[in-house]
Amino acid sequence: EDPFLYDLRVELSEDDQVMDRVDSYFGLRKVSVGPDEAGVTRLLLNNRFVFQIGTLDQGFWPDGIYTAPTDAALRYDLEVLKELGFNLVRKHVKVEPARWYYWCDKLGLLVWQDMPSGNNGTEASRRQFEAELQSMVRGLRHHPSIILWVVFNEGWGQYDTERLTRWVKELDPSRLVSNASGWTDRQVGDVIDLHAYPGPGSPP
Repeated sequence: EDPFLYDLRVELSEDDQVMDRVDSYFGLRKVSVGPDEAGVTRLLLNNRFVFQIGTLDQGFWPDGIYTAPTDAALRYDLEVLKELGFNLVRKHVKVEPARWYYWCDKLGLLVWQDMPSGNNGTEASRRQFEAELQSMVRGLRHHPSIILWVVFNEGWGQYDTERLTRWVKELDPSRLVSNASGWTDRQVGDVIDLHAYPGPGSPP
């Protein structure tokens, strides 16, 4: 269980009688970039440096390709990550069902959420990409496990990076943004996100 999650109950009453009730949860999160105790710039969670170590999760299933067989399977997959010592999962160019993010919330896994890549060579395809990017951010931003949005992966369909990165920050100022994960960083957003194969690697 995530220690930063709190139970929530909302009741609708009339004449001291409860007419309707809903139970849910919420999380208190602050995600920022700032100095740690030694003055080194870090990603901070609730003003504390937390070393993030995770996996690139492409969401493939042997019997359903992109669809998990059961809710229990979604949960088990994430529980195994926790048991292996990871505290982060990067959801790679895929948007999962809400239950996946629910289990990340409940189990205390941090999420870097990618925007699925598009073939953005035409004006129409770019309009569609931006409509879906906006829908992803607005549809998922209530999940406290998500701490960072990734706009582009490795330059796939990349265009107008500066504008789109700024736009995502305006859509959700409570989270960090990686403008491009890989090797096409445009020096905007909150992180330098480098892929090094086979690695390790670091920017100069």
